[in-house]
Amino acid sequence: MIKKIFNLLVFISLVLTIGCLRQEMIKPGQNEIDAYVKENPDLPELDKACIYDGRFEVGMRKNTVQFLLGEPKEIEVIEQPWAEQEKWTYKLGGQKIFYIEDNGVVGIDEL
Repeated sequence: MIKKIFNLLVFISLVLTIGCLRQEMIKPGQNEIDAYVKENPDLPELDKACIYDGRFEVGMRKNTVQFLLGEPKEIEVIEQPWAEQEKWTYKLGGQKIFYIEDNGVVGIDEL
């Protein structure tokens, strides 16, 4: 009986640990969203829609990505023939990679 309880506790702690490692991206609260939109009156409609829906699209500003996700885990500068890009990597609930060019998102990968 004690062995079964011990095994159950080990299993529960393992499930909880894995759950913490696979933390999902959390959308900011409504008050934070309203304040951000108010503080940024020139925010494009695309960015506003993405913020309110908790989604990401090519064309949104890099500041909007930072607002929704915080600072990236990694930033890599990539020299393309046409421009310098930044590759922003986030590792929450999987991996999201944003390619930034001239203050805007030009590509998104999810792994």
